[in-house]
Amino acid sequence: MSTNASTNFVKNWILEKIQTAELKPGDAIPNEFEIKKLLNINYDEIEKAIHELVTEQILSQKTGDVTVVKPTQPYYYPLDELVSITKMIEKNGEVAGTEFISLDEEVATLKDIEVLNLEKDASISVIERVRTANGEPVVYCLDKIATDLFACSDYRSNSSILSAIESKVEFKITHANTSIESISYEPYISEILNSEPDDAMMLLTQVHYNEHGTPVLYSLNYFKSSLVKFRITRNRI
Repeated sequence: MSTNASTNFVKNWILEKIQTAELKPGDAIPNEFEIKKLLNINYDEIEKAIHELVTEQILSQKTGDVTVVKPTQPYYYPLDELVSITKMIEKNGEVAGTEFISLDEEVATLKDIEVLNLEKDASISVIERVRTANGEPVVYCLDKIATDLFACSDYRSNSSILSAIESKVEFKITHANTSIESISYEPYISEILNSEPDDAMMLLTQVHYNEHGTPVLYSLNYFKSSLVKFRITRNRI
């Protein structure tokens, strides 16, 4: 980052406009010509200041050389806690909802058998749904669980699937192994989430376990990156 006084002056000028709400999330900042005219600073320093604010994720550059104040994501999802999507949405003061796409009982694939430690030809419940906040899509969810633990008919509400499962079984889901992957535009899922072609998603692939270490639930959750920010506390070893 720059130690140049002129570059920092431009950065602070833009930051002050954001902090005072003169520039709001999604607003385009003045172009380089306008900034030069207002501040009497050369183009190189202005360009460098904007570049640094983009790198710091305060500004975002759109197609057509337009730079805007980056919109803030309204939801925080902790990665070091097993928190339901319902709680994530409700913590933001909004109503969590569920739109069911499909609820089917299928024969487990080789992948399902491996992940959930099932017998060959075991039956699984496959639940496809969208989690919404005040009716707006936030997360696409695909969940798989052995039918003898949880049938599709057992889940017909807006409640957390973890809570729904625990209401039907005699164990608790205590932890999950999670992998995180950035996903670009996927026509089927992106359209369900009302995403633009340049909107990325974060895929959390999770295997949930009970207190005995037995795999119970296999989940793939696609979060809209424009709406959800992830948080984790990392300890130095």
